Amino acid sequence: MNKMPAEKLFQVYMDLISQRESEEIYRLNEPVGEGIMKHTHIAKGIELVYSELESYSPNYQAEKKKVDGLEIMYIVDGHGEFELLNRQFASGEKGDVMIFNCKTGVKKAMLGKSGMNCISIILFTDDTISFLNDFLGTNEFSRSDFFNDIRKSDSAVSFPCSELLEKLFLEIIRLPSVYSKYTVKLAVVHSIILLIQKFRDKDSCDVRVKTDSQDSYFSGSTGRKVQNVRRIINSNLENEISIEELAGKVNLNRTTLQKVFKEMYGLTVNEYRTKARLQLAKNLLASTELSITEIAGRCGYANASKFSEVFKKNEGLLPKDWRK
Repeated sequence: MNKMPAEKLFQVYMDLISQRESEEIYRLNEPVGEGIMKHTHIAKGIELVYSELESYSPNYQAEKKKVDGLEIMYIVDGHGEFELLNRQFASGEKGDVMIFNCKTGVKKAMLGKSGMNCISIILFTDDTISFLNDFLGTNEFSRSDFFNDIRKSDSAVSFPCSELLEKLFLEIIRLPSVYSKYTVKLAVVHSIILLIQKFRDKDSCDVRVKTDSQDSYFSGSTGRKVQNVRRIINSNLENEISIEELAGKVNLNRTTLQKVFKEMYGLTVNEYRTKARLQLAKNLLASTELSITEIAGRCGYANASKFSEVFKKNEGLLPKDWRK
């Protein structure tokens, strides 16, 4: 398959708020949880998801069980505890790698107070093996040595990340550059190969490399401040908080906030706020009997006329027509 079954694993359970080339950004909705997921198609059989989760409920386990594959998760920040359907538990902290096979369902996810940021590489076994052999010009990769023990396991694997592997994961979420889509693909492939080797040779991940302190990653303090701005926006959609006020709340200057927010989410601060407000409006239109004026107020618009103008510009219909 060329993509994840996105209709099941993403679009049914989440709201698409931005799309460009092979990258999609989703906002979780109830009952899945609260947060953002950025989905990037890497290659046939390989999908990349960067998540900032405040709460999470794994509602699509039945769909995952229909495929033969793995989810490799690196925890960038925070921690998570996972109760599996077979009553086993798995947990990971910042800097840990967790690997889940698609046959072992997760019943419940419990995140830390500040949530959890993580990178997930999702692999579909046969397609990934075929891609690796084609990409590297070999026939060396096969089902017999492709995380075979983990794919048969009834639990999840958790272990501290090596320095080399951590550098590769952070390269995946590095601020975009001209050739970022290529460096991301190479980092993902390199990570997969290192992990395959780790489970062939238990000592292989003892390799140490010096990290480059000059690299700029949005997993650092500036990135976390920008993530807090997103949370402030989502919690105050009814209020018109200026960019200067948002920057002040997280102790950033306006220029840095605008630049890094756009690089992280693919939208300006105001574009993101408009998308989030319109998604809230659609939820209210679909699930309540509130008047257009009441919905406009809850979504931060001073009057129904302005709300209707923005709604039609973005959705192609007036709110009352969309509700019908």
